[in-house]
Amino acid sequence: MSSGSLLYALEIPTHGGDTYWLNTNLAYEALDEATKKRIADLQLITYNPFLRDRNAPRSLYRLDKNIPLISPIFPHPLVRTHPDSGKKHLYLDAATEVEIVGLEPEEGSKLIEQLRQHLNQPKFYYQHKWSVGDIVYWDNQATLHYRQAFDPNERRVLKRVSLAGSRPF
Repeated sequence: MSSGSLLYALEIPTHGGDTYWLNTNLAYEALDEATKKRIADLQLITYNPFLRDRNAPRSLYRLDKNIPLISPIFPHPLVRTHPDSGKKHLYLDAATEVEIVGLEPEEGSKLIEQLRQHLNQPKFYYQHKWSVGDIVYWDNQATLHYRQAFDPNERRVLKRVSLAGSRPF
């Protein structure tokens, strides 16, 4: 995972195309103590959505163990420790198919759904409305980001630079 990234805006659409960043440390810190204890040592497998058939139904949790894997799986901590600050982060995105190692699918699915509902609170997000010439830097080990939709007849051109990072722990 990269340690940080920069985006530089060259062209932006008239409406939409904003970028949202989720503060994963703030989201973790807002969890109750029982949940923090429950998830402290759990490992998560995040499946690459780009390796699945685009026309196949998408799942947010891997319930069917008979679906063949297209690439190797690499579990990572559900609670990540930032390598520089030592702070804990909820290392889970909003929409990628995942699986919790060692939990039955139904239990894992329910837990992930609860955590994603928790993550989906405006108080954890920063929204950036782009202007041409903007440069934004973020700590890729402490945030998740996504782009808002925009008119497909317009262009949104941003240049990205990512900095080397480390494996999650």
